[in-house]
Amino acid sequence: MKLPGERFDYSPMASRPVWKLPNGARIAVWTIVNVEEWDIEKAMARQYLPAPQGVSAVPDVPNWAWHDYGMRVGFWRLLEALAKRKLRATTAINAHVVESYEPVARAMLEAGWEFMAHGVIQGAMHLLPDQRAAIRQSIEMLTKFTGRKPKGWLGPGLTETWETL
Repeated sequence: MKLPGERFDYSPMASRPVWKLPNGARIAVWTIVNVEEWDIEKAMARQYLPAPQGVSAVPDVPNWAWHDYGMRVGFWRLLEALAKRKLRATTAINAHVVESYEPVARAMLEAGWEFMAHGVIQGAMHLLPDQRAAIRQSIEMLTKFTGRKPKGWLGPGLTETWETL
């Protein structure tokens, strides 16, 4: 079996130094908020309302609407709930969000959230002809917007390939 050792080393937990959390805490919670841009001109990859006769319609307004609601309402409620508790999150963000939904991206930046690259626009990463170019574009767009290189990568749809690992 091939392991992507050129990108990261194998690190068994048993040989790592003990990691102490601040203030004697025993558990750490990492809040990651996926902030994605879905293309209404394509069939929706996730469908909460199945397509009639199993054939996806374009535009798929009922399924696209949950994304739209999230950007207009849900995100702002989540931001407020985290701020109220003085919690900062990490956003796994599609880079195009910084252009299409700039107020959302700006609010995360102003709240001190960490930005993690999550592709340019939500879609099947493994179907792109040049995945490395898409990753570079994502990093460049987020770096330009935030002023610093994003920390980490999460493949769209939680999919990884030998190119994205």
